Amino acid sequence: MEFKVILPILGFEQIEKYKLEKIDDVFFKLEGGDISFTLINPFSIKPDYDVIISDADKEKLNIKDDSNILVLNNMIVATPLQNSTINFASPIIFNFDDNIMGQVILENAQNYSLTDPLANYIKGE
Repeated sequence: MEFKVILPILGFEQIEKYKLEKIDDVFFKLEGGDISFTLINPFSIKPDYDVIISDADKEKLNIKDDSNILVLNNMIVATPLQNSTINFASPIIFNFDDNIMGQVILENAQNYSLTDPLANYIKGE
């Protein structure tokens, strides 16, 4: 599904549209231009993840109480996989009702890391 960028991904402000592809219940791929990101469903590994979005960002993304939204986080994939890191402080929000998206900095970002190791949430083999 294609989404119009309302709040750009930091460092990639020139990209106006992205295509989101679900890989499975945990991982997603986001492509725009010649850029590709691996995204992760934060609730699959951190059920207590508390997403507090500013009123200004909610307004820009047209988020209401009954909006059909998806929250995903950027993941830097490493080998081995448990060395990968996740940005929990600034998730990417997708509004499926309006096909718009944006990266936000959470109101409670101080509670989260930009580079939280995946190893903190998965068991080693």
